Parts: sequence; structure tokens; C-alpha cells
Amino acid sequence: MRTSSRNRRRASSGTVIAAVLSVMAAFTAACSSGPGTAAATATVAPSITTVALGTANPAPGDCTTNTSEAASSVGSVEIQLTPDSFAAVIQLQTGTASTTYGVFLQQVPGACPQLAANAGSLTTDATGHGRASASVPRKSGATVFFVQLVPRGSGPGQFTSDRLVTAP
Repeated sequence: MRTSSRNRRRASSGTVIAAVLSVMAAFTAACSSGPGTAAATATVAPSITTVALGTANPAPGDCTTNTSEAASSVGSVEIQLTPDSFAAVIQLQTGTASTTYGVFLQQVPGACPQLAANAGSLTTDATGHGRASASVPRKSGATVFFVQLVPRGSGPGQFTSDRLVTAP
């Protein structure tokens, strides 16, 4: 009994090792094949981070002050980054009832401040709840990302998300 059990484990281990070596060989070949190969054109999964949406706002045009310490949360923003895009899913829980907010996706350096809503709008229901999804092209060199909601799309922001800071 012990001998057959031991042989089965050896056979099973050998199969696993062979499979791992096969995958490693395929990966090494793909990585060393150069431009135009599967490794060179692989799709990058988005980086997804959820940050708070708060009531503290920087002065108009201020793209460097992080408002997270002073803000009371009124919702959340799921920020999704890829090498080519900056997307956000915005959940507003306590906005003004039946109000339309301009959505500003801010990127520093490169696209802040925005002169007009660059990502559409979010409209709240009768209870002040609203949800919106938005996406803009990612600016080359941008390392700071945040969302602002501006009533009727112009004027000072009413709600600003915490900043997401990434490596250059």
C-alpha cells in the first residue's frame, strides 16, 4: 500500500512540475520574442481604487491641495486607471435633491483646472442620491487624479474626492 501511494504522489508531482516548466518556457519565449508578440501587446488590467467623496473643496483653480483631512464623506468614487484612460464611478449619497452636477475628472499635471465639465454630468434623485460613470483620456505624466462635482456645471465645486497619487 505504501509503495503504490508513494508512486501516485511521485507521478502527480511529476505532472505538476512538467506543467509548471511548460508554462515557464512559454512565458520566457513570449517575453523574449520582441515587439509585436503577445507579450508586447498584452492588455494591462486597470488599477482600481475607491476614495471618499467629500464636502471640503479647494479654492477654484487649486489643483494641489488635498482635501481629504477636512472632508466629511458624502459618497465615494471608484477611480480606474489604465495607461490610456482615467475613469470614475461616482456614488453621491447626500447631494441636493433633483440637481445636476457637472463632472470634472482632474489630472495633475496636465488637465487641471478644467474650464468646463469634461466628463458629463450626474443628476440626483428626489432624495439627493446619484450615480454616474465617466471616462477621459489619461494625460501623459499625470500622477494625481481626483473628481469634482460642480452644481449646474459652473462655479466652485461642491464635492471633491480625495486625491489618488500614483508613481510617475
